[in-house]
Amino acid sequence: NPNKRSALIDNLLEREEFADYWAMKWCDLLRVKSEFPINLWPNAVQAYHRWIYDSLRKNRPYDQFARELLTSSGSNFRVPPVNFYRAMQGREPSTIAKTVALTFMGMRFERWPKDRQDGMAAFFSQVTYKSTDEWKEEIVCLNPAQTSPVKGIFPDGATVKIPLGKDPRCVFADWLAAPGNKWFARNIVNRMWAWLMGAGIISDVDDIRPEAP
Repeated sequence: NPNKRSALIDNLLEREEFADYWAMKWCDLLRVKSEFPINLWPNAVQAYHRWIYDSLRKNRPYDQFARELLTSSGSNFRVPPVNFYRAMQGREPSTIAKTVALTFMGMRFERWPKDRQDGMAAFFSQVTYKSTDEWKEEIVCLNPAQTSPVKGIFPDGATVKIPLGKDPRCVFADWLAAPGNKWFARNIVNRMWAWLMGAGIISDVDDIRPEAP
């Protein structure tokens, strides 16, 4: 059978173990952990892990996967991707921007010029968190008290003025996942290569820069 190799590969990709393995990799990258220092708590961890697992089983496109992580709002129990914003070491816009740059571009935010850091953080300046009456439930949403447009600077230096009523996270996600965005594509290729081969094409997957080996 000349197609037996392709058939075997298709069979392996459809196995539950395939999704289990890659869900483990992504859960590590996205900090899916119930205990200190992340403290997502079991209900949120279960929901977040299931969403990641289902995304892999359904072969959700990577740009859609990233966009949902960046732009979702709602309960950490009922809208699993919002846990991306809860699984961080801090909730300041600069900390969120730092995590986004590292996760989706493999870049060290702290090495950027100060104006570029501030401009990147602006895309996440409206993210806020609200508790509910349910134990450990938290709502991730946009601050409704915003009274002026947001001025953002993309990692490539381009500037944008975002009017009131438009989610700045969506503007950033559009830029990030745009066809041909070298930061987005280069990062996931390098990270996947490292996961498969043991080392990235660029050796440090969390420090992609022109002079990196």
